[in-house]
Amino acid sequence: MSQRQLLSSSRARPTVRRPSWASALVALALCRLLPAESLVQNPSFELNFNETWPHYGPVDAWTVAGGTGVNQADGPFHNVGTAVPDRDRIAFLQGSGTLSQAIVGLTPGKRYWIQLHYDARACCGGTIRSILVKWNGEPLDNIANVVPAGGASPSYAFQNVPFTPEADAGTLTFETVIDGDATALFDAVTIVQRDEGNVVVANPSFEASGPPTADIAFPPGAHSGELFTPEDQGPANLAGWTAAGDYGISLTGGIYADNGAIPDQDLVGFIDGPGSLSQTISGLAPGTAYDLSFAYNARTGSAPHLEVRVGEAVLSEEDVSPVGGDNPYHRKTVSFDAAEATATIAFAQTLEGQTLLLDDVRVVGRVAPELPPLRFAPAAVEIGPTLRAAIELTVPAELLERQAVGLQLAMDRPERAQLMVADEAGILTLLFEQGGSNVQSFEVEGVSIGTASLSVLNLADFPGLKSPQAVSAEVTSSFVRNASFEGSPVPPGPGYGPILGWAGGSGLNGAGGPFADNGIVPDRSQVAFLQGAAALSQEVVGLTPGKGYWLQLRYNARAFGGTAIDLSVVFDSAEIQSLPGIVAVGDAPYSFANIVFVPARSSGLLELRTSVAAGVDATLLLDAVSIVQREPGEVVIENPSFEASGSPVGVGYIAGPIAGWSGGSGINIGIQPFGPFTDNGAAPDQDRVLFKQGPGTLGQRILGLTPGEEYTLTYSMNRRLCCELPSLIHSVSLGEQILITDQEVFPAGLAGEAVPYTEQSVPFVATSEEADLVFALSVVGDATFLIDDVRIRPGEAPPREVCDNGADDDGDGKADCADQDCAAAAACQGPRFHRGDADQNGTLQLTDAVQVLGYLFLGIPTKVPDCLDAADADDNGQVQLTDAVRILGFLFLGLGPPAPPGPPPEACGADVEPDPFDPCSYDPVRCQ
Repeated sequence: MSQRQLLSSSRARPTVRRPSWASALVALALCRLLPAESLVQNPSFELNFNETWPHYGPVDAWTVAGGTGVNQADGPFHNVGTAVPDRDRIAFLQGSGTLSQAIVGLTPGKRYWIQLHYDARACCGGTIRSILVKWNGEPLDNIANVVPAGGASPSYAFQNVPFTPEADAGTLTFETVIDGDATALFDAVTIVQRDEGNVVVANPSFEASGPPTADIAFPPGAHSGELFTPEDQGPANLAGWTAAGDYGISLTGGIYADNGAIPDQDLVGFIDGPGSLSQTISGLAPGTAYDLSFAYNARTGSAPHLEVRVGEAVLSEEDVSPVGGDNPYHRKTVSFDAAEATATIAFAQTLEGQTLLLDDVRVVGRVAPELPPLRFAPAAVEIGPTLRAAIELTVPAELLERQAVGLQLAMDRPERAQLMVADEAGILTLLFEQGGSNVQSFEVEGVSIGTASLSVLNLADFPGLKSPQAVSAEVTSSFVRNASFEGSPVPPGPGYGPILGWAGGSGLNGAGGPFADNGIVPDRSQVAFLQGAAALSQEVVGLTPGKGYWLQLRYNARAFGGTAIDLSVVFDSAEIQSLPGIVAVGDAPYSFANIVFVPARSSGLLELRTSVAAGVDATLLLDAVSIVQREPGEVVIENPSFEASGSPVGVGYIAGPIAGWSGGSGINIGIQPFGPFTDNGAAPDQDRVLFKQGPGTLGQRILGLTPGEEYTLTYSMNRRLCCELPSLIHSVSLGEQILITDQEVFPAGLAGEAVPYTEQSVPFVATSEEADLVFALSVVGDATFLIDDVRIRPGEAPPREVCDNGADDDGDGKADCADQDCAAAAACQGPRFHRGDADQNGTLQLTDAVQVLGYLFLGIPTKVPDCLDAADADDNGQVQLTDAVRILGFLFLGLGPPAPPGPPPEACGADVEPDPFDPCSYDPVRCQ
């Protein structure tokens, strides 16, 4: 529907039947009498709306590709609490896709501005890597790393993109490049002609709203007419402008713009009665003179009083008369000197019952260079609970030359990750002195599993300053972070660059090199490389001292040069495996290593060190590095708990293979407890599980069996709650043996319940040294199978401890949370503390024994009553003299340490032994 049709349909009129030739003549006459239409049709996405939630559908006047639709303020894609930039609706584009429109009526060789307001949906993971603004398929601008608006009064971001068309028509396209389930939001798209030397004014000709629309049956009909401030509903926004009073937009011949020829395109802004339209512009050069020009008029029969201000200064005021007929609007230019880099321009109408019309606002003069954006390095970190990562923030030196800058930073999910040295509200303020260093570092610490995003709360205090990067912290309980090296894209060129979650290394490559020039990438699509003598390391936490673990990895060497390279695997300063003479595998899969080690502490530094002869250019390739806890004698299964793939994006769909497993399309990785596929239950091992949606198989070749020996296959399974729970049947085979036939799979619990997955245990006798382990799924409808913690143990599998039934299920003398098997169970997660740290200062020292003695015998104030568990150094359920003796013996006599958890510097933990103490109130800062 054209704007002319919209205008006619918005007014009640009698029905008149005309022959088709008469309609054509009327249309032709209108085309000749009325000015040219707006360059962008339906710029504010008000024309159509699908009432069916979540409001997917076409977008009138736009050609779309991808998941698209229109939302209102209460829609699931528009972020609640963020203002709609213009009127009542926005368009959304879910996933990678395009939103495009043919534009006509341009003047070739003239310079134009494309303006848009945009945001990102604050939901569902994923990353908007780019919003590309294109003209005739050629990129004009790349808006990178788009994140949801934040702060106390969040608003959509604004972008102004200049271009010069070669013809009078072309195609405007917004293209999103998205990983995972992310959604870009758009509003108030406009194109205006502006020459060089024009300072950017948002929506300067009031075209971004689109024409007044006819009253419609669905909300918000109150904003469908020309006036944006009806008495029965709050005002709608007018893109770019801050408005007071009654205001809106009008077409030629409309209720308000009822005389004169509109200067620029179709629409004008108006103020009806006392009110104002104002806007803060940036990019000014202090001390420079500027011209503010504008077109204006009065409604027929009206005599408004116009007052023009820049800042507090009144530059012009006059009584305005209507120009009448088709005459040009009045035009005026006023001058002002910029005192700062920003200035607020305001147009006010001061009289009751009078209407001012305004259009074609321009600010002309020296345009100051655009400030470089804030830069965070790295823009993403992957950490474990209690671990920290440093991020460096760089502000534009040009900004510090003229003023000091204080930036307020905050994490959107402080229960997942927090900023160190933040105030009680979680806000960290970084002060950059005028003329001082423009680089500062800060730390973020993991709290609990999940992703948290960083926001700059007061960016609006520094006009012209932008923060286009998406800065995030992913907290994972997996022992190895970024296990498959997919957490950040391959750097440009040959791939040199930092590796998310790791220290050192040389860079990343995809299949095909130049360093990953041979072999089949084991997991997903990227590998890490170490060129020459180098090291790649990360801190591993959460281990159980004395327990056995498998460190698994895939490795290869660059084919170029044909030179071997040596690898040493080191944990907690001790070499646990040497892999000498690694050479290229050619067309084969990467080599696999399963390294058994027993940690002496709960944490330690994992190091992968390469060595080569002097002057030799050799390169090691690594992928799918993971750690799982396994008992002696267990048969090796590669990637048995599905941790080797690292973190998926979006809902968990993965492109490429999953280390160790085959099964074609449909095998993916979910993170517990986050959905949408892992929507119930508690995964038994770390935080990743495999999910397979629909029918198919999942398999792995098992080696190292002894024919005739008895074994037990165990695994934990679950299913997604979603989709009306259609039939989901699974079978299991090992070679020719059928271990399970057509067994139904049920959900472990209700949504959000931390109920353990169902553990399946199947004995069998090996018939050969190797065999294919296959899980086969038969599905009716949309069902999803979840699996984790696959094991093959020799002999009959011992029973596992159930963590909340009051019984010693596995017969080791410890029941429920007292059993180490339950250390990660939700029911056993009490307050965390350091055993022995009686004074709660985060270290174990003489003062801790003094605190215990003071509490017992001197009656002096101490921290002991706050956390009796911390003072109970021998964990016997009492605070007594022996606790002070235990601390002193450890510190000065070489005797054993206090009981777990702790003592410092070991990690904090919960108390798993039952005792009569009240819940511990231990300073969480001391667990950092």
